[in-house]
Amino acid sequence: MKKKIECPYCDGTANLHKEAKELTYRKEVFKIVAHFYKCEKCKEEFTTTEADTISLTQVHNQYREKNNIPFPEEIAGIRQKYELSASKMSDVLGLGANGYSNYENGEIPTPAFGNLISAASEPQTFLNLLDKAKEHFSGNAFKKVRERVIYILQIARESKDICSTLNVYNEPNNYTGYKKPVPGKIANLVTYYIQHSKPDFNDKLKLNKQLFFTDFTHYKNFGTSISGLSYRAIKYGPVPANYDNIYAYLENEQLISSQFLKLSNGGAREVFVSEADFDKNLFTEEEKETIHTIIEKFGDISTWDIVDLSHEEKAWKELEANKELIGYQDYAFELKAV
Repeated sequence: MKKKIECPYCDGTANLHKEAKELTYRKEVFKIVAHFYKCEKCKEEFTTTEADTISLTQVHNQYREKNNIPFPEEIAGIRQKYELSASKMSDVLGLGANGYSNYENGEIPTPAFGNLISAASEPQTFLNLLDKAKEHFSGNAFKKVRERVIYILQIARESKDICSTLNVYNEPNNYTGYKKPVPGKIANLVTYYIQHSKPDFNDKLKLNKQLFFTDFTHYKNFGTSISGLSYRAIKYGPVPANYDNIYAYLENEQLISSQFLKLSNGGAREVFVSEADFDKNLFTEEEKETIHTIIEKFGDISTWDIVDLSHEEKAWKELEANKELIGYQDYAFELKAV
């Protein structure tokens, strides 16, 4: 969001302001950081569509979290997992012709419908719902989707959830930036930063700070994180809470590899290299814009320079003593470095 814009009421310049505010949504009150502009010349205060969107996103995020309502990406992911159209998902769940499609596109379901959709994410529960909705399918179509659900059940029993090792939370909340952690996005962020930053500084210390500034900058500007990672304030600045697991996972997947650089004092420092391709289709245009901003800001600076910048952040100053997790809603709008 721009810090200065032209005033629509006069020929002056308006500055971006932020203030704590309470907004009511569906009879519930939520605390947000409201964004607005104030003209230096005529003193008029006003908002823009972008400013209003950030405010509403904060409210919607908190409402979904409080009432256990899935986020649009989760809702779409549930349907895609079963390889069904939105209309057929509506049939199975009894949501009306366009109900599921509307929820995928951002409309917020009631808590009751939200709980129903969450329940449908469990294959066994969905299988029970599917059997009751058999009349909405042709014989072959019903057989195909039922076989798909049974296959997912078998895979779920055999596989281990990667996200549970990469992050302390596996569902959207204040400590994930209201995004579900996505291993593919995490991997692409790390490998992209390795390839577009000064090679001598591609160590865990710097990469951890780049990830932190990426997610908190995006939340500051758009109301959600990119990766869904949770961050903890420790001695050398904010880091992904399970960062050692992240790098171990990426090395096991052969997406990154480490090498040691000799130092002038006779020691050595571990840095990472990567030849992995960047999957731009995983990211929105806004997310790609944030990623490029981080590259421009931090790509060529040293590890200790970015550590020093992270130590200026309010989140680190207030939470480092007890090594606490950093809430996005609590600290992203206080971000100073970006």
